[in-house]
Amino acid sequence: MAQIQVRSGVNPDEPEVPVVVVVIDPEGPPAEQVLNNLSSYCYEGDGVLYFAQTDGWAESALAGDRLTVDIVAHPAALKQVDVDPERFPVRSATDPEAVVVLRVETRVDPQVFARAEPGAAVFALGPDETLEDALADEESWPIVVAPPPER
Repeated sequence: MAQIQVRSGVNPDEPEVPVVVVVIDPEGPPAEQVLNNLSSYCYEGDGVLYFAQTDGWAESALAGDRLTVDIVAHPAALKQVDVDPERFPVRSATDPEAVVVLRVETRVDPQVFARAEPGAAVFALGPDETLEDALADEESWPIVVAPPPER
């Protein structure tokens, strides 16, 4: 099951700035597998995989101390990795044509979240891998998901 946390020390260029981190299991539930497969559709750069904002984004909503993050993709991006967008009935709050591939919720410190970078970093980790190990491993490239486009 996907997990989420807001923590510092993720972005090496700004280690003090909190980042919304989503951890998925590449062989876990179908939504996590799809998100992992989208990594092959990303652009490589600077030790990360960029999921272009034109293809998808991360929508965050904070209610009290409850953070909900939706990872959203346009149907065209899903089709590029042989996924039928109709498998995902929930639509994006930003663009009704885009679908919510994965929704993750957790409790956070609202003050920490207020300082966080917009968007999210998605790490695909197997059951024996930890986020600490992934952050220390230069070959563990997260998927950087931008915030929603402005409308």
